[in-house]
Amino acid sequence: MKSVFTVTEADLYDALIDTRYDLHVTDITDAARAEKYLEKLYGRHIAVTGGEAFAEGSASLFKPRYSDGDLIHVMRALTGEGGCPWDRAQTHGSIRKNAIEEAYELCDAIDAGDVGGMREETGDILLQALFHCDIAERAGEFTRLDVVDELVRKLVTRHTHIFGEDRADDEAQALERWEAAKAKEKHAETLESKLARIPDTFPALLKLQKTLKKLVEAGLVNDAEERSARDLLICACGALKSGADIEPDLIREVNALAAAFTSGKITKVSELK
Repeated sequence: MKSVFTVTEADLYDALIDTRYDLHVTDITDAARAEKYLEKLYGRHIAVTGGEAFAEGSASLFKPRYSDGDLIHVMRALTGEGGCPWDRAQTHGSIRKNAIEEAYELCDAIDAGDVGGMREETGDILLQALFHCDIAERAGEFTRLDVVDELVRKLVTRHTHIFGEDRADDEAQALERWEAAKAKEKHAETLESKLARIPDTFPALLKLQKTLKKLVEAGLVNDAEERSARDLLICACGALKSGADIEPDLIREVNALAAAFTSGKITKVSELK
C-alpha cells in the first residue's frame, strides 16, 4: 500500500513534506495560500476542494520540483552500494576545504547582492553538511538526526531571552545572553578556554580580530600605533619580499600575543617582543 502523509493546514507550512509520498491536507481554510504552497512543494497546481487537497507523490528523479526527502534519497544513492565511486571514496578530511570554499563563494554572492548566487551557494553549503553527515553515519560516528538534535538544542538553550526567563531589549543584550549561555554550556568561564576555541584554521586576520577582541575585553591595553590599510599592505609586501609565508606567521604571532597576555608577561600590545 502506498504511503500517505496526512496533515492539517495548520501544520502544513511547518511540516517537512517528502514529495516522494502522497500528501493529504485537511481542514483548509485559506485555499489560495494552501494551493500556492503546494505548488511550490510539488511543482504543479494542486486544487483545494471542500477544504481538502490531495497531492500524488513521485519517487522519480526527474520531476519539476524536489523536496528534502529527494535530497536524502539522492545522497544515499550516490554514497551507497553501487553509487558514485568518487562520492563513496570521500572522507571528512578529503572534502574539508570544500566547506571553506563554498562559504567564501556564498559571502561573495551576498556582497554582490546576487540572490540567485546566494540560493545556489547556500545549497552547496547544505550539501557539505549533508555529505559530512553521510560519511559520519557510514563510519558509525553520528547521523543527520544527531546533528539536527544538537543544533535545535543549542538554539533553544542559548536563546534564554526567548525560551527562558532572561530578557533582551535590543540586539546587544540578545548577543550578551547568547554568549553567557554559551559560556555556561561550554564551561568557558576562563579566558584561556575562550581563546582555545578560536581555530588556527581561521584566516589569519579573522583570528587576529577575534583574539584581540577577547584579550581587550579581558584587560589588554591596545596601545598599538594606528596604521592605515595602505601601511599594512606595504608591510605585507615587504614580508613577502623577504620570503615569509604571511598567513602561518601571523597566526603564530597572534597565538604568541595571547600566550604572553594570559601568562602575565605583558599588559599592553606594545610590550610584545
